[in-house]
Amino acid sequence: MSPEIVFIVKCRFLCYALCARSVFTKVCIIKLKKLFSSERVSAMSYPKPLSEKGISRQYIATGLTGEQIGFLRRFFAACTNLYGVFMAEEAWNVYKELSSKTVTVPLHRKDMYAALSVLRREPVPYYVFEADEIYSEEPRSDRYRVIALRDIVSPGYGKYNALYHIMEASEGKPFYVPKNLLEYAEMKKSRYESRLLEILGKLKSTQSEYEDKWGHTHPCKYCGQYLRDFAFVSRDDEYELCYLRGEVEGVKGNAKRALEFETQINSISAAQYLVEKLKWRSNIGFFTPSEAIGCFFDALNEMGVSLAGDKQVNELLQAINDLNNHQNLWCNHGWSPLELSMQFSRHGTPTISFGAGLQEAFAKGTMDKQELIRKLKELGMEVLE
Repeated sequence: MSPEIVFIVKCRFLCYALCARSVFTKVCIIKLKKLFSSERVSAMSYPKPLSEKGISRQYIATGLTGEQIGFLRRFFAACTNLYGVFMAEEAWNVYKELSSKTVTVPLHRKDMYAALSVLRREPVPYYVFEADEIYSEEPRSDRYRVIALRDIVSPGYGKYNALYHIMEASEGKPFYVPKNLLEYAEMKKSRYESRLLEILGKLKSTQSEYEDKWGHTHPCKYCGQYLRDFAFVSRDDEYELCYLRGEVEGVKGNAKRALEFETQINSISAAQYLVEKLKWRSNIGFFTPSEAIGCFFDALNEMGVSLAGDKQVNELLQAINDLNNHQNLWCNHGWSPLELSMQFSRHGTPTISFGAGLQEAFAKGTMDKQELIRKLKELGMEVLE
């Protein structure tokens, strides 16, 4: 299997032998298994942020220096961007590995745990959860606090689902700890993401209606517009808005969250929407790569886009492939599929089937089905017809 298609392989580990060489300790594995057997519902409420003076007083009480505080703030910002979700004990192990590779600010374990107590009350882009806020049967422990990027936690029912998926998918995988770890405190757009956005931005909605995967026809309100020029609201998004507004029977709703969600999806172009959704599905580890690509093309179909032949399809598939190959994934503990595959075993052959949009293109003759099947097989996929 060539390196170009490694993104489609979901890395699995056959035993915990690798964990002894990773930052996952044996006790952490045992703890994770216990956590996942616990009830995943908690009535605990997350504490509100303190004032600047209150935060300052708490840091003074920890005895940490300004240099240590600055380092830890940047360190945790980088870790949450790169790993999405992790435990306090794992963060300490990442720090130790980083210190073996480059110069870091000297810290003791208790310093890191003390800082997390304060960061929990700071307005930072991540949560510092106590164990019993995520798993109601779990006793509190500094070692097993869960640090999670705020974007991973959803409002309402199932708010921790993505968090659980990431922790489960990443179990047994070593953490990616580059020498330049702290640079991930500010996430930058990769050239692969920029290339995919460029290609998508040039696509145009040309269909006045589209057929969904159940064979139902719906009007398309975006016809005549380029994907870079309009904001896309999918049928799923419309339902989510109705749910949040309390327009679904038996649902109270949350007007503030509904407005936030509506503002969010209307603030990005359709091209950005596609890229963000693709990255999200890859990151959480719940969707297989083939399923993520299927959702991508379903959304294109809903946007009224009809791809103009095999050359355009191949260019788009290659750009998706390149982004997925090089994306640092939360479900891989920060490793990109390409980097991880170079060091560890790969298992399984992914499959893909054609949705309603592609089937329609085949029927109209605007796309060569056999050529597309050939291209997908070159990428290592098994096509289900």
